[in-house]
Amino acid sequence: MSVCYRDAWGSTHPGEPEHTFTAENPLVTAENWDWELELGRRIDHILVRCSAHGPTLDIRGCERLFDDPVDGVWASDHFGVVADLSAQTSGGRPVP
Repeated sequence: MSVCYRDAWGSTHPGEPEHTFTAENPLVTAENWDWELELGRRIDHILVRCSAHGPTLDIRGCERLFDDPVDGVWASDHFGVVADLSAQTSGGRPVP
């Protein structure tokens, strides 16, 4: 049996890499002395299971979060990802 998942970021931001592990975050470069070899990457994902008719949840949006410091403090050495998911399509129909 095979399994299929849809990436929430890729579904809402096609072609945009939007790294979650990146030099934009000073905690990354402070901890990684060999950062010049790292180009940045997306290590945080939200995956939605698919059936034969597509995703089992409607992916309405997906954004990066904790990508700015609060009072000079960063939440983590990588940014998070949050998705807006619905059990109905944008037209109000239940997702199969």
